[in-house]
This record gives sequence, structure tokens and C-alpha cells, in this order.
Amino acid sequence: MKKNKIKIAVASAVAASAFVAAAPSKQVDAAPINIDKLLTDAQNASNVLKWAISIEGSADGVTQPWDQYNAAKNTLAKAESALNQLSYSDKLKFESRLTEPKIQMQRAQGYLDAITASIKINEKKNKLSAAVNASNIDNVETAYHEMTAEFRKQTILLDRVYGQSTRDAIRNAVKGPAEDLIKYLKNDVTVHMLSRDAAADIKAGRNLDATRKVDEAQAILNANVLIWGSSLQKRVDDVLKTLPLQISTITRIDNTTVSVKLNRALTSIQASEFTLDNGLAVTYATLSKDGLTVTLTTTAQTPSMKYTLKYKGSSASFTVPGSIVPIQIGNMTTQHRDTSEVLALSATFAGSYGYNTVRIDVPTGVKILTINGIENIISGAKSVNALPDKYGTVTITFTANNVSTAALDKTISFNKMENNRVVDTQTSGLINFYAPAKAGTISNKKVLYVDLYNNYFVTVDGLKYLLKGTLDSYRNEGIAVTYDTFKYALNKEDTINGTYQPTTSSSFNIAENYYFVSLALDYKFARKTGTAGYRMIGNSIELSGYGQPNDELFFFKNSGTYLGKVKMSAITGEWKFKTNVDPNEITDFYIMQQQAGKAVPIFSTWNATTLRVVEGPMNLLAVSEGTGENEDISNKEVTFTVAPIKRSNGTEVAQDQVVLSKTAFITLQDADGTKVQFTNNANGTVFSNVANGFKVKFGPTVDDKIAGTIIEKGEDGILTGPLNVIAIEGVTNAYDMNLKLTNGFQIKGY
Repeated sequence: MKKNKIKIAVASAVAASAFVAAAPSKQVDAAPINIDKLLTDAQNASNVLKWAISIEGSADGVTQPWDQYNAAKNTLAKAESALNQLSYSDKLKFESRLTEPKIQMQRAQGYLDAITASIKINEKKNKLSAAVNASNIDNVETAYHEMTAEFRKQTILLDRVYGQSTRDAIRNAVKGPAEDLIKYLKNDVTVHMLSRDAAADIKAGRNLDATRKVDEAQAILNANVLIWGSSLQKRVDDVLKTLPLQISTITRIDNTTVSVKLNRALTSIQASEFTLDNGLAVTYATLSKDGLTVTLTTTAQTPSMKYTLKYKGSSASFTVPGSIVPIQIGNMTTQHRDTSEVLALSATFAGSYGYNTVRIDVPTGVKILTINGIENIISGAKSVNALPDKYGTVTITFTANNVSTAALDKTISFNKMENNRVVDTQTSGLINFYAPAKAGTISNKKVLYVDLYNNYFVTVDGLKYLLKGTLDSYRNEGIAVTYDTFKYALNKEDTINGTYQPTTSSSFNIAENYYFVSLALDYKFARKTGTAGYRMIGNSIELSGYGQPNDELFFFKNSGTYLGKVKMSAITGEWKFKTNVDPNEITDFYIMQQQAGKAVPIFSTWNATTLRVVEGPMNLLAVSEGTGENEDISNKEVTFTVAPIKRSNGTEVAQDQVVLSKTAFITLQDADGTKVQFTNNANGTVFSNVANGFKVKFGPTVDDKIAGTIIEKGEDGILTGPLNVIAIEGVTNAYDMNLKLTNGFQIKGY
């Protein structure tokens, strides 16, 4: 059968060569004519698509023109395929004709995506409308959150449609009605949430949180006409009745006056019911007409001092100007502060009172104001020595060195000294002091930090820009957007431009959205189930994968040995890095990604991409022996054990588990030269897995015909005596490494 196939193949090859030889030499001249037609088809199809996605054409802003899109896509693909077969010079001559088709394909994708987004928004809007019609406030809240989440996610796609009239047609059909419905229900949903959460806070003993939420809910009810106003007011009143009497808020009026707001109205009050700490006393108290506000007269308050007021088991604090914000030495949360703020930081060293000096290292841009309550102004970068108090504690207050200059990524360290030597160190988390931005133009600045809750963002120069709600105007890549849409679109590394006014109207535009690509190793390095790590043979390995274009990768191994770095492709993000591995050993690689141009990052295992590599061959260790005579191998089972990978000192590194091919085979040879190949799943021979190896059940000899294929007959064509294992194929580990077979393995006693 094989000989017939070979004859047919040879005949076909001869016929094909004769055909080629007979073809006229001028046939190559037909290529430009064919290319021209393909390019024309692509241009025509893209022109049809152009009008199918434009309101000035056949587009209606609702129907997705998939037929025209697919036709343009197919003709473009054929044209590009043909161009790729041309010489470089010919390709340059023609490829400009595909510029417009490619542009139309990109615009069509935006149009299709926008209609898909519209459909998703409308589905959520219809669900919300149904809940409103059913007058079920619980269902309204659920549907409201679903719709607003979908709205935030999808509206960016509406803003990316090409052509003002086409974009407006799609956006006006869905965006305006959706925004109107959100605005219509916002206050009812907010009050419903606040009253429910306040009730939960009271049950959990979080009375201050409950008070704040009740006050916020009542303020909304007072200022607006709500759809379910009467029922929501009753709900708020019911929650308020269960709230224990306590301080809601406290406000310092001047050096001897404090205003206290209560969570419930009273008819009378006594100054003696209020107490203050740190030596401050209440001398007089008056109650407002509505019974909710108490004005307290106090003795003189100390600058920069924090006071706590207690009333009926509740308490609230206020700080005299020069306010100090305490931060903890053990808290690694990054601090985002204004340059005008004063912070306090303490470090405690056991057994340090009276004789151990603590050296405080002050970074550039930071100014110490006091040490242990005593004025001691020190500006960085400097160090200052201090003696701990009786508890071994050193406390400092500090601020930015200049209110107009940002100080970024600063840390302050306290160093316990013995005999002029550091014996213990405590370091703060990262501290950022942001300077207030001044009026002027924002010219394509990168965003460093975004605080959605407090409505501001910071650019890489450390300047803080306030977002003032509807007072400001907002754009995303030049397209006008709402305040909420802008907030949720703004991210770190985005590029911003516009004009800024600290107190009046500003304009902001996200000139470029930053899209981050996470680091990924090539799929071939993926850890296979049940293995100790990626398996290989050799003393070098080339790691590869993809990540954020233009970023740099830093490579470490084992306990943190730095290997080097590589920059990823500016277009594809592809990267490769060649390094060494130790023989018969486990090597752990750690890869850290960051922006190009920065210093080598501090080695860390928790934020690195890891790869474990196990080097060593997959060797055969042993072949089981039977207890009988060396007779017929048929129907006998033999176990083959794979050797573990061991270090030079004999300790085990890893153990491969066998993967068997359906057509795996083993070749055996006896002393007289008879050589036979036994194949898995053929003539009764079966290969199967066992722990740390595999076994072979050899097929039966039938009518003196051996189960395997005789490769060499030798003297008698029969296998007898000890059998040498000549070859094993189709037996690998999980990483397709073949079983390595050395001389000397025999099957005996079968």
C-alpha cells in the first residue's frame, strides 16, 4: 500500500513540474491587475460601510450594519493578504489605497460598539422603569444600582462614535433618557439607602455613623420633593426614635466657643453635663430654639491641641488651629496630605528611657516642628537626636517644608542608637504632601493620584486639582461628558489638559486614556498540574512574554539575586530575557514590571510574577524483574521507574510523572540479535501509568506469531533470554521532555 502511495506522489510531482515548465514566463505580469481589483473591491466595500454608519447615509443609530461591516472586513483581508505577497517596493506602491478602508473599519467598530452599549443601557433602564411603575422602592434601588453601573461602563462607548451628528443621534436616543431617569430617582434611592444603613448601624452600636446618615437623609427630604417622600420620611423618623441621645457633630467657633449638634432635639441643657479633657473646662451652655444645637463657652483653648468632649456616653473631638493629624509608625498605608497640614508621628522603643538616644532622619521637603512637645524646627535632609520619654516614646509633629512645593514619597525613620550604632529602626509609610494648584493652564500633565471620594486628582508634579461638580466642564478625549462620567473615567497615568481656577469654573479634558497591560509569561511556561515547576534541560533559558509597551522588566532569582532588566517593545509589549539556570536544581525567577527610567525596584515576592524552573533530564531509573525463567515475554507485565532529579549531594529536587502517547512503543533485543518493537494499543500490548513511572503489559503470542513487529529476525525470530531495552518512544513528562534511555537496562525473569 505504501509503495502505491509513493508512486502516485512521484507521478503528481512530475506532472506538477511539467505544468510549471510549460507556463508562459509573462504570467507574473498579471499580479498588478489582480491587486488593483482587490484594492478597488476593498475601497468600494469601505465606501458602502462609510454611509451605512453615518446618519447622512443609511444609518439610523439603532440598526447594526453587520452585512456591510463583514463585506468590508473580508475584502480588506483579501487585499492585505495579496499585498503581503508582493515585493517591498510594490507593497509601498499600493498599500496607501487601504488607508481609507482601514479608517472606515475602525469607525464602524465604534459605531457597532455604541449601539451594543445603547441596547445594554436600555435593558437596564426598562427594568428600572418597571420597578418604578410597580412602586416597589426595594426593587427600584436594586435596579437603580444595576442601571447606573451599566451606564458608567457603557457611556464611554457612546462618546467614541465618529461624526457629531451620528454620535448625537445615538447618544440622544439613550443617554439623555437614562440620565433623566437617574436624576429623577436619585434622591429617593439615596434616602432609602441612608435610612436602611442607619438602622443597621444602630443595631451594631455605630451610633455616630447612624446619626450622620439620618441627618443626610433628612437634609435631602427637606430640600427636595420626593416620589415616595411621605413613606421615606416615616422611615427616617422611625430610625431616629431608636437612636440613643448623643453628640452628632462638634465645631470650634473661636478660642472659647464650641458648637455641638445633637442627634435628637432636647428641651433643656446644663453645662455640667459636658466634660472636656486636657485641662479645658465648660463654663456655660445654651440650647437653640429647635433643641438640636448646644453652644458651649470654654476656658482658653491651647493652639494645636486636640480636645475630646463627652456627653451622656458619647464623645466627639475638635482640634485648635494648627491641627495635627496622627499617623501610625506601623501603618504602611500611603498618606495623601496637603502641604498645609501638620502630622504627628510616634515611635516607641522598649527599655530606652533615660539613656538611649533616638536619631530621627528627616527627608528633603519635610520640616519637623516639635519633638516630644518642644518646638524644634528641623528641615530635611537632616538628622536630629532625641531622648525618649519615660515610656520609651519619641513623638514628632511635622509638615511640608514649603506650602507651595509638593513633597512626594517621603518616609521618616526613627533609629535607636547604642554606642553610636543603630540597633533598631522604625520607619513610617510613604507620605505625600500635595501643593494646591494655582489658576492657569493644565498642559498635558500625567495623573499621579485620583481621590474620587474627596473629588480631586494630583498630577505628577504633586499639584492638587479640585473637581467642583457641575461648576466645572468636562471632556474625555475631546468629547463633552458629565461630571460623574469624567470622575469614573479618570485614572492614574491618564494625560490631562485644560484650564484651572481654584474657586470658579474650570475645564478638564482627558487628552489620553492610559490603558495598562499586565505582565504575562509566554503560555509555554504555564505550570502543569502535579508538577514541581517548568521542566527543561540545559544551563540557559530564554524567558519571554508580553506586558505594558515601553515599560521595563526587572529579573531576580531565588532569594533576590538581581539578574538584569529588559525594556518591552513600544508597539507590541513583547519581551525576551536570556539567563542561566543551575543543573539538577530548582530556580525561582521573580519578574517585576514598572515604568521605564526608574531605579531598580526593591525585591519583593508578593508583587512579582513568578516562575519556578526545574532543570534536569528525565532518566529511566529501573526496570522491574520477574522471578521466573526468561521465556516468552507474551502476557507479562514489566514496570519502568523514572529517576527523580537529584542535586550533586544526592538530595531529591523533583519527580517527573509520565505522560503516555497512544502510540508509544518499546524496542527489545535478545542475545541472538532478534529485535522486536511493541506498540501501545496494538496486538494486545498496553502501556499504563504507575507512580513515578509506567508499566507495559506485552501482548500475547498467537499461533507462534509474536505480538510485536519484528525489526530484525536474528537467528530464530523469537525473543528469549534477558532482553535489552533498545528504545522507548512516546513516553514524556508533562512538558514533552522525552524519557532518556541509557545502555544496560534489561528485562529479566519474565
